[in-house]
Amino acid sequence: MVRGGIVLKDMDTRVTFNQYSFCELVKHLMVELVGISYEEASKRVELSPLTAPVTNVMEAAVFSHELPYYWAMFCYYGNGYWLKGIPAQPEDMDAYEALEKRIMEKYDLKEPFEWD
Repeated sequence: MVRGGIVLKDMDTRVTFNQYSFCELVKHLMVELVGISYEEASKRVELSPLTAPVTNVMEAAVFSHELPYYWAMFCYYGNGYWLKGIPAQPEDMDAYEALEKRIMEKYDLKEPFEWD
């Protein structure tokens, strides 16, 4: 079960992982960028590694290393999606960041990763 406010610590780092918000952001990005229904996006996220329990800083870092765009494209097109002609990153970063912000505000999502 995904949830928010997961606090993870190691010797030097503390991160709060809002897994629920992260997964919701990825779902809504698929809806907006790929054009699938929210229900289909939800199914794809459920079958992905994004919903697995996260128990340490390194596991959170793996998810935070890529933009949510990457995870949305990964969930829809699969690993190596860029080899299929799908842009590896958003072509217009300003437009992408505005979309991400709009989604987060509309659905009252928290920042996926809060690093201390």
